Amino acid sequence: MRRLARKGVVFRAGDEGAVLYRLRAGLVRMVEILPDGRLIAVRHVLPGDFFGEEALEGRPYRYTAEAMTEAAVEGHFPEGMGLDGWQQVARSLAEQMARLQAYGTHLQTGDLRARIIRYLLFLAQTPALAWDGRGPYLAISHEEIAQATASLRESVSKLLMKMRQEGLVATGYRRVYLLGPRGLRAWVPPGLLQTSLETRGD
Repeated sequence: MRRLARKGVVFRAGDEGAVLYRLRAGLVRMVEILPDGRLIAVRHVLPGDFFGEEALEGRPYRYTAEAMTEAAVEGHFPEGMGLDGWQQVARSLAEQMARLQAYGTHLQTGDLRARIIRYLLFLAQTPALAWDGRGPYLAISHEEIAQATASLRESVSKLLMKMRQEGLVATGYRRVYLLGPRGLRAWVPPGLLQTSLETRGD
């Protein structure tokens, strides 16, 4: 078992793909650097998910895997996995493919405000959600939100300021507090996202 702090890197794009990983705790994102130097988040790995599937073919990893929270991962050598292990990998990758398709749809529909809200509510279903005396929050920067919503940091900051004025969120250093999750959910089609906020109230 390997433990990582927030921003810790499991592997980098171009590294030899020799190990298949499984996330045991925390949240990991897969990121890509575009030709213009911008970084985008292309996928999120949840507890129980396998990732680094390039190792199944012995290819270099395509993306960099970075922890968004404290995380724990375990490595597997594909050649040592039995039938049950392969079945688990197949189920995990199929589930992630479905999530990835939904995530792609979120990025391609609606304006930036809607995309930001969808992303915040998506994260609220993951280990990225935490609580303190002010309520539920996500330990995430404006830059990371921009990277996940195909936008610019400046645009994200402006919209978060408007949402703060509307009482939907509050912001702090690398924190976004979800003050009005019911209002945020109004931007998401019914049944599309069920967040862990629903069991704690607004």
